[in-house]
Amino acid sequence: MEFCLDTGDFEEVKKVYDIYPVKCYSMNPSIAVRALQGTGISFIENAIRIREHIGDDLPFYLEAMGDTAEEMIEDARAIKKAVKGNTFVKIPACPEGFKAIRLLKQEGILCSCTAIYDFNQALLAAEAGAYCVAVYVSRIDRTGGEGIEVVRRIKEAFMIEGLDTMVSAASLKSPLAIEQAALAGADNVTVTLEMLEQMAIHPMTEGTLEKFKSDWEGLFGKGVRVVDMVK
Repeated sequence: MEFCLDTGDFEEVKKVYDIYPVKCYSMNPSIAVRALQGTGISFIENAIRIREHIGDDLPFYLEAMGDTAEEMIEDARAIKKAVKGNTFVKIPACPEGFKAIRLLKQEGILCSCTAIYDFNQALLAAEAGAYCVAVYVSRIDRTGGEGIEVVRRIKEAFMIEGLDTMVSAASLKSPLAIEQAALAGADNVTVTLEMLEQMAIHPMTEGTLEKFKSDWEGLFGKGVRVVDMVK
């Protein structure tokens, strides 16, 4: 399972890239607006500088806009032209979106079908040729459904049918949801910097490290490290 940082904040991208084992990045319209409001930086300009920082190889998912398949396809082509490397286009789960996914695949442009809320949308997306389906887990929960269970059923069905479409658990809000998504078989989970930091720290670990340091310095002296003992 891969972690996918969902952000439009370039400073967050730099911090995560430097510290955490994140091998995928994404940016949707709402996230981009929050990050870029008042900056004068366009969606594509921001995407290009993120791509330059993370390199060409890591997957980077960017959303196409438009109400019709033709408009989505035009945006997808523009994204692929402007943002080089291993860039994927996010297309919404709707009739025009399924059409766009099918036609874009014929052009060799791989898509993630986003804003999926139920099993049938995911199945249509996979049959249309989506590389990935992004299930909005917490939003399903807020409307009385069980988002993780939707992820589980989709993954199981894809395996039964022999579909190699990735299943992404998106719109997660806590480290517990990430754990549940992993156990449900998700191939990809979207995360924020805050969630990564919550996952990385445990009070018991911090206490253990303090004890290690106290014991060590009690014998070898304050500030002494292993490297100081190697001639």
